[in-house]
Amino acid sequence: MRAIIAALVLFGLGSHAMADALETEISNLFAQAAAKNKRFALGAAYAVGDSQPGLYSAGPRFKGSDDQVTTHAPWHIGSITKSFTATLILQLAQRDVLALDSPIGGYLKRHADHMHSDWQTITLHQLLSHTAGIPANGSQEHMTRPATNPVDDRIAVLQSLWSRPLTGRSGTFKYSNIGYVLAAIIAEETTAKPWEELVATQIAAPLGLTSLGFGPPDNEGAPWGHRGFPGFKRPADPNGSEPADNPVWMGPAGRLHMNLNDLVIWGQAHLKACKGANPAFLSQENCQRMQTANSKDYGYGWVIQPRPDGSGASVWHNGSNTMWYAILIIEPENDLVLAVTTNTGSAARVEKLATAMTKALLKNARQDE
Repeated sequence: MRAIIAALVLFGLGSHAMADALETEISNLFAQAAAKNKRFALGAAYAVGDSQPGLYSAGPRFKGSDDQVTTHAPWHIGSITKSFTATLILQLAQRDVLALDSPIGGYLKRHADHMHSDWQTITLHQLLSHTAGIPANGSQEHMTRPATNPVDDRIAVLQSLWSRPLTGRSGTFKYSNIGYVLAAIIAEETTAKPWEELVATQIAAPLGLTSLGFGPPDNEGAPWGHRGFPGFKRPADPNGSEPADNPVWMGPAGRLHMNLNDLVIWGQAHLKACKGANPAFLSQENCQRMQTANSKDYGYGWVIQPRPDGSGASVWHNGSNTMWYAILIIEPENDLVLAVTTNTGSAARVEKLATAMTKALLKNARQDE
């Protein structure tokens, strides 16, 4: 994936990125990619500046289905969800509800008697940048525990972890789903509202992300993910007896779905905020803080990929619950947002198409120089 980003940022994208010739080339690239594997669905979208996203979709809703996926189908976005959770925390910090550099023990006082001191001194900055030294995931027991209430389930899982000393090194990068769940718990404790409600009211509603939902998409006509091994994939019915997603308590780390139009709008919202054009959503300072690399090129909810010449960086995140795969790329200096997704856990197909679309965009950029 980093090779794709490196290729993308070597050249500027001109003002004619949405020209007919480019649209035709990208449409052809998408059609070629879709034709190589007709068993699973594929989707892509891109936009430059404030333009309406160009949307592409192909393939069956699930393997063996006669119903074709549509351009407005919702897709599971996996860990791209982390950019939503991080944004929510920055919004609360912007309103002085939270402080990124304060010890989290102060926000979790009702749990203090059962929380090891190692955990109490962690900060939200460390949680969002994956530098808190906490475990990456819960145990197998946590992953299979029956769902009750998302808020209570999150607390129950963390209580079984934060009662023990940390084994990781503070300040060292270690990608952690648990860290983002803990950040959400702090938001829930300080606002007395579930993470799901906060995302719906503070992010989805103001931005008009009407397709945003939680868990695997299950509305009529939605594609299904697929579980199993390569060559032996089978549909994951969201209303079936087998789990079709991560457990509900993991929502803040990677359990959102939405259509590609809304996913690109999400990227565009961050482009605007980082220019100071949408302070009600996120201040320019806080948006840029999210897109400033900490350890291992990770900001807050975004991977920050520096340009080879040191002149800037590209911003992206990918996500998968092993049954879907998606990637969202933001190119701040060139006002570009690109999203590609599929309803299997295989990254190869998505990244191959992202590479091809990148080459088309670079070709267009050279012609505009």
